Amino acid sequence: MPEIAIDACVFIHLLNIQEKNPDGHIDKLLSYLFKEGFMLLVDSKGKIAKDYAAQVIPMIKGGYEEGNQRILLTGWMLLDRHTTVESDPTDQLMTAIKNVIHEVAEHADRAFVYVACKSNSDLISNDEIHILGRRGDLLKAAKKVGYKNTAIVSSREACEGIA
Repeated sequence: MPEIAIDACVFIHLLNIQEKNPDGHIDKLLSYLFKEGFMLLVDSKGKIAKDYAAQVIPMIKGGYEEGNQRILLTGWMLLDRHTTVESDPTDQLMTAIKNVIHEVAEHADRAFVYVACKSNSDLISNDEIHILGRRGDLLKAAKKVGYKNTAIVSSREACEGIA
């Protein structure tokens, strides 16, 4: 099955119809990827699962969404839709990523980039500060240590790629 890394902020932006998802492109993207059988990449250290548990799961449990959006969020968060990538916080790839995303508190952001690169998959993120704003540097750093088959794109860019 194909694999993809999706930053928690993309799931959060699914519900932000005023600013981040006024045209429903995130609904379209997540629906397409789910129907195509994509597996969600997570790290073996639990950084991504912790981020989802803190930010996405409460949206499902709290009833912040209804209908198709709730179904999408619930479907993506099911464990049988996840592929775990063995993570080593001391390997060359993580060291390279840490040199670009150097902020101490950004464990999950580093993990999203790591699992995408490590599995030669793509990362969808709407994090303008730590990921999209640094994607050139992140991809260059990953390439220097042998990982060159990853794209880092926004949800809008990813949606345009499937249109």
